Amino acid sequence: MTQASESTFSPYSDSLVRRSNILQAIIRLSNEHLSGLNRNELLLRCAEILFRYSSFNSGWIGRHVPETGEITPLAFLKTGAGNGDDREISRKLILLDGAMVQSIQETAESGKPALFTDIDPPVTLPLAPERVTFRSCSIWPLSHHDFVYGVVAIFSEQPDGFPPDELKFLEATMADLSLTLYTHDVSVQLQFERDFNTEIIDSIQALMVSITPCGKILRFNAEAEKVTGYREQEVLESYWVDILLSPEHRLHYQNVISRLLKTNAGNLSFRASLRTKTGDLRTIDWHSSIKPDIDQGSVGMVLFGLDITERLAADLKYDSAVAKWENIFAAIQDPALITTRDGVIIDANHATFTAARKSRDEVIGKSVCLILHGGRKENSVCPLEAQIKSGESRILHTELSGLHGDYLLTVSPLAYSAGSEEATLLVARDMTEEERHKAEALRAAQLASIGELAAGVAHEINNPVNGILNYAQMLNDLTQDNQSEEVIGRINTEAKRIASIVRNLLDFSRYRVEEPEPVDGAELLEDCLELVQHQLLKDHIIIEHFQEQNLPLAFCNRSQAQQVFLNVISNSRYALNEKYPDSHPDKKLHFNIGLVHHTSAPYVRFTMTDYGIGIEHHLINRVFDPFFSTKPNGAGTGLGLSISYGLIRDNGGYMRIKSLLNSYTSIIIDLPAAKNRGNRDD
Repeated sequence: MTQASESTFSPYSDSLVRRSNILQAIIRLSNEHLSGLNRNELLLRCAEILFRYSSFNSGWIGRHVPETGEITPLAFLKTGAGNGDDREISRKLILLDGAMVQSIQETAESGKPALFTDIDPPVTLPLAPERVTFRSCSIWPLSHHDFVYGVVAIFSEQPDGFPPDELKFLEATMADLSLTLYTHDVSVQLQFERDFNTEIIDSIQALMVSITPCGKILRFNAEAEKVTGYREQEVLESYWVDILLSPEHRLHYQNVISRLLKTNAGNLSFRASLRTKTGDLRTIDWHSSIKPDIDQGSVGMVLFGLDITERLAADLKYDSAVAKWENIFAAIQDPALITTRDGVIIDANHATFTAARKSRDEVIGKSVCLILHGGRKENSVCPLEAQIKSGESRILHTELSGLHGDYLLTVSPLAYSAGSEEATLLVARDMTEEERHKAEALRAAQLASIGELAAGVAHEINNPVNGILNYAQMLNDLTQDNQSEEVIGRINTEAKRIASIVRNLLDFSRYRVEEPEPVDGAELLEDCLELVQHQLLKDHIIIEHFQEQNLPLAFCNRSQAQQVFLNVISNSRYALNEKYPDSHPDKKLHFNIGLVHHTSAPYVRFTMTDYGIGIEHHLINRVFDPFFSTKPNGAGTGLGLSISYGLIRDNGGYMRIKSLLNSYTSIIIDLPAAKNRGNRDD
């Protein structure tokens, strides 16, 4: 066990020298801006002065709370290396045992020091990483004029660690420190009075009224005349309560002020109504300053008042406006959020919590990208947060996976005043069937335009590509060099790849005249799975299948629908392999077939969900664009989903995508139900 030991402290062994050093340290402390220190810090600074220039290495200090009489622990002080001002002192907060606490409390109540020697067994205090053991202790009150500021306990490991000379030194030092604390209190009080009086003098809006000890008005300043409507000559020698207070407040405050005048208490602040000469009611915040020597002078009290009538009216209007806004905000049926310029949600209505399926605590303070989109890839930029930061208004149709649906999102920057934080209002309106149809029609028109362009480009490219293939074949027939044959083979391969892309472009742009027919959706899906069953088993992909009972047949072109399904399965297989290179219980591809209605017409819905890498939110609206691919360069042409979208559209259906990054991707295909064609069970 490590024990604290008193140093010889040879530079300060003479009590007079140590006392002189302490006084100098107190003077330096007093020269600082003490009004900026709170009582706790000042007590700690005084205790540190004591231990820097004494022969003791450890002690404890607490603050006395006059309202309750209790002692609040501040710190355990332990000295380290160095001497005087350079002596290191550490502060730690520890709990003393019950007997010690009782002794400290008794010292505070009596105002007299206490000495304990030959403590057996010694008391050990846990002070990580070491311990302090003491066998004698002295407890000193820091008090002046019967007011106790705090209590200091000094510990010594010697059985008789407090010889008479040392006790005299400590007694004188405690008196000096107590006087310092008293001086600080007086300084703070004087500073308060000085600041208050300066503020009143500098403020031409303040009512200033001087009152005799009997309560009669002696002086009445110009602001008081302006607010009350009375001239000073009209109110001199009148009782202040009759002029400055409305009738219902007069008796109460007359009694309060009378008691203060009799007891020489300090100050009083209160708010009361004032009835003016014309009968109007004004609300005044009063501060009364009671003169401590009223028996020697004519002035007993000075009243300073601020007319806050207009301010209260403005506050009332503001509170009313805020309440109306909160009611409107809460009544909005669509999800509505308010965010900072950095995209942090600071408020949201109940519809938001319902749509997000989260509590208020789970939404407020979070990133708007996290709540609305479900997050983003590391180091990537969320386009919605970028839009908010731009400070521009915008309306966009987008899927908000965090709110579990498609929405028309309105981004509206809010006007702000100087000094307030910029904010943005987001309102997400759930897309109706009609709006979905408009969005589908718009995309169809866009794809049609792109298709016309693609057809022209494809025909222009096709002829030179065929020429490259023919010339490559001629070179291959003429050459006998193996290395040349390898290069020519590569030319053939790349040219054929270009030809394949051109064929896809032509397929994308070509108007299809194949006749649709009633098709059993379940059988169609089973046929597609049989074609890729070997690949799925090889990749350890688990297939899950569910369908509703008594489903109608779908009315579509079977081969085109099969082409779409195979393309979707291929994309899902790629996403699952990217996330799970080997077998995994979550490496699943889920198929669901059900019945939905669009504008009252029945549709067979095919939902294909993989639990792979997902798609970033800002890329979802682009996956149907030609030549756009989320796969690495060379892993895809970017035409698969574009062609699939066109095929489903040609069959009178709808194709949508929902995805959450690193969670899932769902392709939703709705094909018209065959009318009067029966169903699979017929």
